[in-house]
Amino acid sequence: MFDLDDVKLRYNKLKGIEDSKEKIIEELFSHVKELRRELKESRDEVDNFKHLTGLFKDKSNRDREALEVKSREQARLNYVSVLVDGDCMNFQDSLVQSGYDGGQKAVRLLKKAVEDHLFDLDPEANPSIQYRIRVYANVTGLMKTYRDTNIVPAEETMEAFIQGFNMENGFCDFVDAGTGKECSDVKLRALFEQDIIDVHCQRILFCASADNGYARVLGPYRESDRISLVEGPPFAREMKELSSNFATAVFPDVFRSNKIPSRRVSFSNSYITPPSTPAQNYASAAKAAVSRSQSTSERNRSPSPLTSARASPTPPRMSVCRNSKGQRVDPPLRYSSKDNVDVLKSQKLCNPFHIVGYCPYGDNCNHGHEPRLKPHQIEDLRYIARLRVCPRGIWCDDENCVCGHRCPRENCHGPGYMGCKFPKVMHWVDSNIVRAA
Repeated sequence: MFDLDDVKLRYNKLKGIEDSKEKIIEELFSHVKELRRELKESRDEVDNFKHLTGLFKDKSNRDREALEVKSREQARLNYVSVLVDGDCMNFQDSLVQSGYDGGQKAVRLLKKAVEDHLFDLDPEANPSIQYRIRVYANVTGLMKTYRDTNIVPAEETMEAFIQGFNMENGFCDFVDAGTGKECSDVKLRALFEQDIIDVHCQRILFCASADNGYARVLGPYRESDRISLVEGPPFAREMKELSSNFATAVFPDVFRSNKIPSRRVSFSNSYITPPSTPAQNYASAAKAAVSRSQSTSERNRSPSPLTSARASPTPPRMSVCRNSKGQRVDPPLRYSSKDNVDVLKSQKLCNPFHIVGYCPYGDNCNHGHEPRLKPHQIEDLRYIARLRVCPRGIWCDDENCVCGHRCPRENCHGPGYMGCKFPKVMHWVDSNIVRAA
């Protein structure tokens, strides 16, 4: 018998199952929809992050480029400071004696020495870095010291050296610190204390080895790796003790290895009253010098045998004439003829013996001493002798020197011109004589 209630009951159960299934499907669709929404938001967020990352990357690149440009610009301001106490750290005599040219050469040699020192410390160092060279000195006192010791016979030579030093490079200065005892010390101390805190200053080369006073300036910075001590004269005691804390260097081509000796040479009795015109001044002084030298030479000549002349213990004294700069000026010469000069050259005569009257080489001389020359031949031989450059240069003070102290050519254009062997300092020399000694 069909039971309607039972069927209805089963239908309700089945309907509940169907309703549950529909609900599950709806919930699944709803969840998928939510996942899609979240996925889209995540994608949008990722896209935003990508965009921001691109912006940050671009900004980072721009900042890095700007930083590199700034670093390069700042690197152009980097420099090496070279501080020199010119009172106790003296340049080589040959440089000072060369005047203007010597001043320029001193700068070039000093820069080269600094470059080599920096390369020894760090081969990767910037080779194009600026060098700021400051020399402070009591110039008046320094000139007097050079003059009194006859290293530089005229103060004008020291002035020319300083001018050449200052003109060689825009960052190189030789400064007159004044006549006070501590003037140079104060200037160098101030510059050092400025340089040591300047981020652009890569290294300081301190050139004042003979002054203990600088030990108190350098002492507080003994842990610094940016300081080098340059030794000219031996380090003073306190500087020597301090030197183990710093890199040290020696520039023998630039600075003297010892202090200037305390030796005074007087010229007080050697001045000649100049005539009214330079030409007369030169002629009269030169003629007097030649006359004195020839008279002395004749008095010292002896008719005794050749060996007696060679063994003479004291050479005759001749006059050394100088111009206003203290440079040696030999009396003018006129040889008799080119043929006569060529003949004398071929004879290989002993120049000092025939010109001065004394052979300094004794029995070791292998040049001719006989026969005695006539006056015009002696003058020709003087001309020949002066074709050889004096090794002591234009400041030679040897009264018996027969070599050349200036270029003998009237129209020479300088060293190397038509084989000229005379250096630049021996060209275009002022020939007006103001004193003789």
